[in-house]
Amino acid sequence: MSPIAESGWDPLQPDRRASPRVEYRRTPPARLDVADQACAVRDLNPNGLRIEPAPPRRVWYPGEAVSGVLYLRTSRPMPVAGRILRIGPTGVVIVPDGSGAWPVVSAIETEWNDLQRTQRDRRSEPRVQLPMFLPKSTSPSPLRDLSANGLRYLLLPGERTPSVGSAIEGDLRLDSDTVIAIRGRVVRCMGREVVVGLDPPGLSSDLAEALRRRFLGSSEALQS
Repeated sequence: MSPIAESGWDPLQPDRRASPRVEYRRTPPARLDVADQACAVRDLNPNGLRIEPAPPRRVWYPGEAVSGVLYLRTSRPMPVAGRILRIGPTGVVIVPDGSGAWPVVSAIETEWNDLQRTQRDRRSEPRVQLPMFLPKSTSPSPLRDLSANGLRYLLLPGERTPSVGSAIEGDLRLDSDTVIAIRGRVVRCMGREVVVGLDPPGLSSDLAEALRRRFLGSSEALQS
């Protein structure tokens, strides 16, 4: 099969949208399981989707048929079948193959509405910027800030950068008396910084406010 031309539907061109495009920016992405790999879905609409990066351990090419299972936040897992339109620095663009194995418009609109609500909720939550040295600690903390919906931390020397969309689970230890169990997914990585979106329900607003008072005193919390 010969490669198809680069022209065609581009999920990054908003003027081509006839319906809402689901974009996972500051929230854990949807997931597409294809070729035994869990891939982060960066955006989606009825005409195509984009995963980032390309699934490893095999060569992909434009025009190749792909199939898998799509996991949205607001719907049950659903089959997806399509072909690769383009491979580039922003990931792999997949378009439907006409078989009907694709999320319906109503499912995409429900996902879009949920993301809009989540983004409004995130902006309303205070973000607590943590000091470099936490109480009773003699070494710098990798934690930079946290809120009810997420946290940001610095990778330690020699620590590998996690892939976007990968699951994060463990205990957040602020001092010997404060240990918080967290679970979430990597939203983005910027240099040595990693941003994690917490799985619902995240941290309670009361807990986030208590941490703000503890570490910031009477100073104002920054807004997410």
